[in-house]
Amino acid sequence: MKNTSRPEHISNDRKGIAKWFSLAVLLIAQIGTMGDNSGLSVATESLISELGASVSDIAFANAMYPMIAGACMVAGGMLGLIWGWKRLFQVGALLLCTSEIIASYTDSIQVFIFIARVLSGFGASFLIPAVLGLIAGIYTDKKDRAIAFGAVAAALGLANTGAPLIFGLLIDRFNYRVAFEFLAVWFGIVFLLGFFLDKVENQKEKISFDFIGSILASTGLISFIFGLLKIPEWGVLSPLLPNIHILGISPTLPLVAFGIAVLFILIKWEEKFEIKNGSCLVPKSFISSPQLKDGLYMCGIVFFVLGAYILIGITYCQLVAGYSATDTAMLLSVFSIAMLFTSLITPTKFANISSRKLCIIGIYLCFFAALSGALGTETDSVNVIFYGSSLFTGLGCGIIASQASLIVTAAVNQRDAIQSGGVQATSRNIGQTIGIAVLGSVLMFSLTSTVKSDTENSEIISSKTKEQIEGISYIPFSSDKDFYTLISENITQEKDYPELVNINKEARKSSAQLSWLVLSIICLISTFTLTKNIPDYSLSKRKS
Repeated sequence: MKNTSRPEHISNDRKGIAKWFSLAVLLIAQIGTMGDNSGLSVATESLISELGASVSDIAFANAMYPMIAGACMVAGGMLGLIWGWKRLFQVGALLLCTSEIIASYTDSIQVFIFIARVLSGFGASFLIPAVLGLIAGIYTDKKDRAIAFGAVAAALGLANTGAPLIFGLLIDRFNYRVAFEFLAVWFGIVFLLGFFLDKVENQKEKISFDFIGSILASTGLISFIFGLLKIPEWGVLSPLLPNIHILGISPTLPLVAFGIAVLFILIKWEEKFEIKNGSCLVPKSFISSPQLKDGLYMCGIVFFVLGAYILIGITYCQLVAGYSATDTAMLLSVFSIAMLFTSLITPTKFANISSRKLCIIGIYLCFFAALSGALGTETDSVNVIFYGSSLFTGLGCGIIASQASLIVTAAVNQRDAIQSGGVQATSRNIGQTIGIAVLGSVLMFSLTSTVKSDTENSEIISSKTKEQIEGISYIPFSSDKDFYTLISENITQEKDYPELVNINKEARKSSAQLSWLVLSIICLISTFTLTKNIPDYSLSKRKS
């Protein structure tokens, strides 16, 4: 086996404010990737009207980015060792710039999905691991690294609010093409700034790229992520759509099972590849280190909670409470300011508190966020308690995010720490996907079950309507207007419409509250199960 324990060559000699120049560039890049990821949802109406996209097309376009990015980020982490992290960073920025240009000028929704969004996913799979890898490589001092990772967490919170708002303003003032042109210019600037980043390594040995491992990782992760994302639409066991099934059952679990099986084969392949070549996509240290695993869990739980918060909270505010884009931005600003605050002050003001204790505090805050969401949900609106869900989510996620990457990078040697950006980014995508899948399933199945049972038990609704409601495969979580459209297409007895709308309102409220409570239980359980191997000392203190 080749010797891989040699020290990395670090050339970060800047002092004072100058040493943070590279971090500023990396934050600009990180914000850009969040803008690309979240901005698409704001352009939905424009894509439908200008490109003739269907709702299915939009859903596919939204799913394409996390699928491609999540599936290829592990490979991106290894490419950084081969190409160098600055080159990986610039290739990612260039791919994203190209994808935004194509998105700006194409008149075909198919080109938009299968070329622009695919390129965007590939670009992110290079750029995001490069950002995390460069931070680990440039900032080797414990305190500096803690501040840098905290700043990345703050950028995530800021971009979650700022990106959709800026995207929306550009679309309202001009059109969606200008918004994507803006992102193209943004990534063009990121590409140029990449020339001025500090160099972090000087690879002397030749590293073989693991093509078979990359195919296994991509296949396994795409199957796993896609299967989870489709649970609310296809069902778990019984197929919700009659034409989409495998031997009479929903394709979701077979897809997820296939993905897990392929990932198991990947781990076995990686063991042999690392012994033969001295490096691989997933080094043995990533598998054998309990601390690293818990660090990845923390990376994932941040995005699990964020995905659940947006799915339950933001959806309820917009579809039920009638929140406008401005109202939603105000709610999200509470979250982003809170996350910005805790992610920046935790590495400095709370540097004496152990990383395990900080993560547990962060998860408990997410627990209170879920309880606030449940208590703040009303039949046709949300009350002031609901803002606690935004506040506590931001506070909790900021604390956890400030520690997660530190936990991972402190668990392994310097080279593996730098390469870990790929698996960190992948764990984010998987965490968000699981959050959307689990809470989305609770939301939809609870709503469908409650509407059907309350309809069946109603003494007002006719037997004909009860039979027709039972025949609807699933009831989507929707506004009163969209629900009225659904029943008008499936129910013949118009006299039952008002009562059905009332039943749906109450079922919508109870299903949202149940989803919040499930999230709170998951958070509570994770404080005992996902933090056992996190160091019971501070990872933010400067080296002695």
